[in-house]
Amino acid sequence: YASVGTEKSKGTKVFALAGNVQNTGLVEVPMGVSLREVIFDIGGGIPGGREFKAAQTGGPSGGCLPASSLDTPIDYDSLREAGSIMGSGGLIVMDDRNCMVDIAKFFLTFTRDESCGKCTPCREGTKRMLDILERITNGEGEEKDFERLKRLSDVCSRGALCGLGQTAPNPVSSTLRHFRDEYEAHIKDRICPAHVCQAL
Repeated sequence: YASVGTEKSKGTKVFALAGNVQNTGLVEVPMGVSLREVIFDIGGGIPGGREFKAAQTGGPSGGCLPASSLDTPIDYDSLREAGSIMGSGGLIVMDDRNCMVDIAKFFLTFTRDESCGKCTPCREGTKRMLDILERITNGEGEEKDFERLKRLSDVCSRGALCGLGQTAPNPVSSTLRHFRDEYEAHIKDRICPAHVCQAL
């Protein structure tokens, strides 16, 4: 088993491949294969010839990786450097019909609900970030929201007591990092490029 995989990430990993991909289901791959291999070779690519937009790895606390990250090896260190995590092995594929601000809001809703409430950074941080994302998707975003989200993400990830709180900001920080243009469209132009946010 240890002969499979990479030097620091041994063996294989089972992923639940879901979303906008031809072949969904559980797939077991050697550590170190690329996202591209899993999504396009095993998953069969995006249905209907649509454009790949992002892959979210690691379950609700994972990060969203853009097309430029498709050749990222799937191992613990590489995913962390790219702004995501291995987590529970979720791998959700998104096409050009997905709004990344709305996606961040969706996953943050889950982590906010799952917070036990014991520590302030997670209890309050997830709630405040979700409040901001809801304002942005309702057409009430402000320029200052970029800095607010960044600061709340940093405080939550560094100050939370458990893994849920420490990774809860990943959907927000990764979409801000890789899809900032969509946030700017929502906040500055009051439009949702994917036509998902009905208020816009």
